[in-house]
Amino acid sequence: MNCEKKIYCGIDVSKKHLDAFIDGQSVRYDNTLKGIRCLAQRVGDRHCVFESTGGYERLAAWTLLAGGKTVSIVNPGRVRDYAKSMGQLAKTDLIDAQMITRYAEAASPKANELPPEDQRTLSVLVDRRQQLIDMSLAESNRLETAGELTLRRLIEKHLKWLRKQLTEVEEQVAQLIKNNPEMAEKAGRIRSIKGLGPICAVTLLGHLPELGTLSRQEAAALAGLAPYNRDSGAFRGRRHICGGRKRLRACLYMAAVCAVQHNPVMKELYTRLVEENHRPKKVALTAVMRKLLIAANSAVKNPDFLVAA
Repeated sequence: MNCEKKIYCGIDVSKKHLDAFIDGQSVRYDNTLKGIRCLAQRVGDRHCVFESTGGYERLAAWTLLAGGKTVSIVNPGRVRDYAKSMGQLAKTDLIDAQMITRYAEAASPKANELPPEDQRTLSVLVDRRQQLIDMSLAESNRLETAGELTLRRLIEKHLKWLRKQLTEVEEQVAQLIKNNPEMAEKAGRIRSIKGLGPICAVTLLGHLPELGTLSRQEAAALAGLAPYNRDSGAFRGRRHICGGRKRLRACLYMAAVCAVQHNPVMKELYTRLVEENHRPKKVALTAVMRKLLIAANSAVKNPDFLVAA
């Protein structure tokens, strides 16, 4: 029986730095390829644990995984709650690295696997597309209040460049899906559901690569669409969703708005919840979002899945 204790290395990630807790002390490296290589030499056979930080952890995590290291990416909210439960209210990069290590020792997080190259590329392109849209929206808002002709011309020039970049990114995404038969098949099955268009399909594939391998409950939880109990004694509180992957919820929200108009099944569900069960419209839309996600998961998992719409 192997009773060897696993040694963890918590790594707090920021845009510029990686703070690692190794042998009882915190050490800092640059969040660059050079800094990550130095970190890889220092951690040895330790199980590296990162918080999910919106993408800043990807370079380090993927590089360490490619080098044969054991890596886990954990929910930062759980780490923070663990720190508070231990009485650690202060928060710095060095303290966070220590708390990530202590959390890993208590929770024994599951090791992540290095995504295939196409999957990594798709995730990056989907994120880049959203960044370009956000920048375009910000510049469009500035254009509305720009009075000087010189400023308007500069903003319009930038908007033109952003639209060109957006077109290029979308073409790269389409080509990537086309060249990958597995992704193309999954995207086709997702798009067979009324309400889930091409953008939603690639977003699901990019940010939920586990799609098709999950149960209904797991899919809803990963997207942050699973309602959680709030009960204590005789008190029965309202169920609320929490956590999950923000980009998925934003995508599924717009899909649900479309589905309640054009998908008879989802329209019936939404109408019943609002008119018969007197649920708030936002609650009904959340139920539609969850239903769409579960349908997409079933469509990818089961080739014989038929959409009842």
